[in-house]
This record gives sequence, structure tokens and C-alpha cells, in this order.
Amino acid sequence: MAALHKRIGVIVPSVNTVVEPWFSAVCPPGVTVHAARMFLDNNLTPEALVRMDRDEGMRGVKQIMSCKPSSVAYCCTASSIVQGLEYDGRLNHELHHAAGVPAFTATSGIIEALHAVGAKRIAVCSPYTKAIDDAEHVFFAAAGFEILGAAHLGIADAFALADPTPDDIYALWKKSWHADADASLITCLNMNSQDVVERIEKETGKPVITSTQATLWKLLRAAGVQDAIGGFGTLLADY
Repeated sequence: MAALHKRIGVIVPSVNTVVEPWFSAVCPPGVTVHAARMFLDNNLTPEALVRMDRDEGMRGVKQIMSCKPSSVAYCCTASSIVQGLEYDGRLNHELHHAAGVPAFTATSGIIEALHAVGAKRIAVCSPYTKAIDDAEHVFFAAAGFEILGAAHLGIADAFALADPTPDDIYALWKKSWHADADASLITCLNMNSQDVVERIEKETGKPVITSTQATLWKLLRAAGVQDAIGGFGTLLADY
């Protein structure tokens, strides 16, 4: 069982409706989820994401640290993707320095999760626009992964990223899948990708990493919580 009174902190874009309810629903007993929000308008563009980081990011860190969490995640995959791997490294350093506890970006959690399951060649899908999806391919290629298949939904409304149903997400994944991939990657923390992980892993026999599941996994492990969580794939159950 998890140690009692562990708090984990999330800093989320204001449009996000997925992270808080899902993390809270599946965390082990005694682990509570606490959030700070960064304003992001519904027009999902690289410029809007950069503006959110610049104007709201460190303010979000200050807010969340007032409730003394054991670990903190910066819960926006796209903001790091559009600004590149080098930027993501700097942001991780700034987050950790400002928080004084383990603090990290969602993208660094994804990369760590992919390494944990031994993935080098991946099939990638997202709900993003083509511009952000293209930036995603550049980002993960720069991080050392070979992208064998890809697909995206082209959603430009940041609030609507949460709209795809499990069947929608499965169909998106199916378009991206390549049999030679070591793992599937489904990105975006405002999409309920965790709901299709078990279905895909049973079909392919290979791990699935998602923004939601990988971020929660790293948050818990960074807070010293080692409990397995079933129902959302091998990462949360076995690593």
C-alpha cells in the first residue's frame, strides 16, 4: 500500500479536463492529487503554447508548491514539443530548481517511460494539428527514437482535445501502427488515451506509452510510491 499523506502536484493548462479526474481516480490509497492551472486559450497554436509557458509556467510552480507536494509534473506535452528538446531540458532544470522537489515535464516522463520499456522504434499518434504533430516527430527523433508510423486528428481547439472517445483513439492508433515498432506512443494530456492502453497491448503484445499514463507513473515513482496500478498497461502495472 502507498504511504499515507503523499501529495503529488500537477500544473495543467486551463483547458485540461482529463488530468485531475483520472489521476485522482486511480492513485493508490493515501495519495492525493493537487493542481495549479495555466491559462491557455482554445486556439491551439504553437504561439499560444509558448505564451502560456512564458506568462504562466513559473507562476504555476509557485502556486503548487504552497501545498507542499512530494513531486510535481508540468502537464503539457505540446508546449515542450513545439519548443524543442533543448528547451525541454532547460525547463526541466528550472522546474526542479524552483520546486525543490522532483519536478519534470510530461515529455521527460514520456521519454523515461519509453526507455523503461526498452522502446527505440515507435509508432506515434496524437490529436494535434499537423504543425504540432510535425514538431512532435522532430522532438522524439531528436530524443533518439525512430518513428515508424504516425497519425494525427488535426484538432485545433484545445478544449476539444478531450472529445475523442476510446473508439476514436483506437482508430487513430490503428492508422499509426507499424508491426516493427517496439511500442506505441499516444500523446496529449487532455485526451483519455489511457482508456485504450490495455486493448492495444493485448492486440500487439507490445507496450503502449501515453502522456497521461507516463506522467502519472513518473509522478508516483518520483514521490516514492511504488504501488502497481492495474488496467492501464504494463508501465503502471510492472515498472
